[in-house]
Amino acid sequence: MEAMFLNDWVQHDFSTWNESDIREEFIAPLLRMLGYSKGTINEIIREPHLKLSKPFHRVGRKHISIDYVPTIRLKSFWIIEAKPGNRKDMDYGDLLQAHLYAIHPEIQARVIVLINGWEIRVYDALSIEDWNQPLLICTQENCKEKFEELKKIISAPNMLSYQRSRLLEIARNTFSVEIDEQQIKTFQSDVNKLVAECAPIVRENAKQLQIMAWKQAEKEEIEQLRNTKEKLLLVHMDIPTDARLVSAQEYLRRIIEGNDSERIRLIDLLAMNFRARPHAIFRVNCVYILLVLISRNIEIGPSLYSRSVKESFEELVLANVSYWIFSDLSNSLCHLDNISFRLAKKIGMKIAMDHLAKRVGDLKSTLSVEDLLRQRPTVARHMSGFIGLLGENFWREFCSLSKAEEIWNGIWLYEKIENFIDQLPDKKYPDGDSDLLWFNYYGRGFDMLLLGTWDVLHNSVNAMAEKNIRQEILDFAKLEREQVLSIIPRAKECPDDWHPDSEQLRNIMDRYLNLR
Repeated sequence: MEAMFLNDWVQHDFSTWNESDIREEFIAPLLRMLGYSKGTINEIIREPHLKLSKPFHRVGRKHISIDYVPTIRLKSFWIIEAKPGNRKDMDYGDLLQAHLYAIHPEIQARVIVLINGWEIRVYDALSIEDWNQPLLICTQENCKEKFEELKKIISAPNMLSYQRSRLLEIARNTFSVEIDEQQIKTFQSDVNKLVAECAPIVRENAKQLQIMAWKQAEKEEIEQLRNTKEKLLLVHMDIPTDARLVSAQEYLRRIIEGNDSERIRLIDLLAMNFRARPHAIFRVNCVYILLVLISRNIEIGPSLYSRSVKESFEELVLANVSYWIFSDLSNSLCHLDNISFRLAKKIGMKIAMDHLAKRVGDLKSTLSVEDLLRQRPTVARHMSGFIGLLGENFWREFCSLSKAEEIWNGIWLYEKIENFIDQLPDKKYPDGDSDLLWFNYYGRGFDMLLLGTWDVLHNSVNAMAEKNIRQEILDFAKLEREQVLSIIPRAKECPDDWHPDSEQLRNIMDRYLNLR
């Protein structure tokens, strides 16, 4: 982008460009390249109209308008004054006008930038004494050599550090003629005091930036889900490593805002999918959706796949709690879901940790401090993605088989691999983080289907009782977490005389572990 801008700059003839052309066709892309943009933390204030106080009235004006005031986290440090290109040489009068704007009490900008297309002139608003004392002149002829220097002064990533370097230069100049050594000690004490006062402010700024980035990401995700096609939304609800309810909430919104026929169609679609071969997380999302509909007295149906919301809810909850025991095929798939992601988690933690740590370290080395705060790259975040992808691959190896016995063979094969992985040493996240995934160790930790269903129901016992929900569901919802963990259904024991297909085992280990 920068190379294209510079190549375009050196070829332009600005002699016919008016001030508006300079603003829109030259300054606007320049600001984007420097890291400033409307609607971001580095906002651009365009043409603010400011009132001049009485001491300034002698200049013959009571109001002024500045072309651009780029900001760093909404604080102004420099201004741009645009000039037409039909006058190739700017002059001292242009600088004096911009200087008046820069020192306005509402602006107080330290740097003045004059731009007419032919050149960019940069001045220090506090120390300027002469037209021929700019901090930098970047022209059409030297832009490829000077542009990096320009960025070091006014780009969003560099502006604050540049300003501090200027302050240190001022201090250095004052001490170059000082004779009292005590003044050095006093200055050092003042700097230390300033650092102590500013440290919590900097930490709070970082915290607020992260909060803003999180809120912006959340807003964008919700908007994206609102525009997501129905089929893809169901896919979002079926991602095992994402236990949030945001996708389910969007599906619920569509049901609530739909007409009668649309509601029936959406509920039927849910019922068809939760009775098929989804991951446990999908069925938990469906429990949430149906529970909210019941609590809001939204009745839908009857239809081909659902006689009522209440009956569908009770059917689903009881099936989830029993791990769909009434169907050998569905029951085996519930256990396949557990072993697929439990095994993926163990492989990630024991084998992939060092690789992911290096990848995150390399990523961090390329990001600015602001991007690090916004993106917050951690090994745990990358690990969640790795586990999700690997677990999905394990699941797809056997989830489409037509017989429960075939799926159990796949489960027992994974258990053989798991026994091998369990012999490897555990590794902890190098940054002390955690991934918040629930499938640590099945039988000694969390699952998703049973515990996820309980999580949705646990705080709604009274609401369900008012709707005459079946007593066994109420009794389950009243359990404490430790009690729920103790009743997670265990997988069918592998027969002593069972042996995995050696070729199949080798292929899976070669593909996913690169081990023999």
